[in-house]
Amino acid sequence: MASVQRDHWCYVVLQCLLLNLLLCRNGAFADKNKYYHISTLCTKERNLQMYKKIDGTVLTSEGEDNLQCVLTFQTDTILQRFMLRFERLALDCNDHLFIFDGAHAFGNHKADLSCRSTRADVGTIFTQSNFVTLKYVTDKWTQPGNGFKLVITTFKDSPVGCRDFLCMNSFCITQDLTCDGVNHCGDNSDETSHASCIDDTSGSEILGWQLEHLLPLSRY
Repeated sequence: MASVQRDHWCYVVLQCLLLNLLLCRNGAFADKNKYYHISTLCTKERNLQMYKKIDGTVLTSEGEDNLQCVLTFQTDTILQRFMLRFERLALDCNDHLFIFDGAHAFGNHKADLSCRSTRADVGTIFTQSNFVTLKYVTDKWTQPGNGFKLVITTFKDSPVGCRDFLCMNSFCITQDLTCDGVNHCGDNSDETSHASCIDDTSGSEILGWQLEHLLPLSRY
């Protein structure tokens, strides 16, 4: 009887370790990507420039009016740059999103986006420096559906010496940005089997298999 109980608890520990490995690999415990709504970073009462150091973030905006907000993001090292890609872009004609390649919102802007700007026309924007500054200006008649969803990713564009995740397009991004449901590479290779991602179906099947084989032993 003691031998059976010992075998049972060894099996339970093994299953817990396997389950933890599965969850960690699939992102349950990792704080991989930062999500910000622009209304939480910029308010009508506090339109101040803010600096944030990030590996990756998804910045969203929808229907904010009377804003004049400046946000600056910085990479972890000077060896990295920023890649910006819009998943949604629908600005009002009186609203503007200025993108600056640097730590300040002055000088020549890299892009001035407004109602005529589309995702296809804008494409992917790359900085030359390890800073990117966004200046978002809206009027008081912004419609609820107007706004954007912007994916910002730090990367190295040299595959040589990449100690993190090497995208199939040869960009090097942090390993923590893989398998989180966000296309950080730009070619989506960070969300595929290339990154050893486990989809929800596979995870459920594995977890179901574990429980199915674990429950019969619970009677001991």
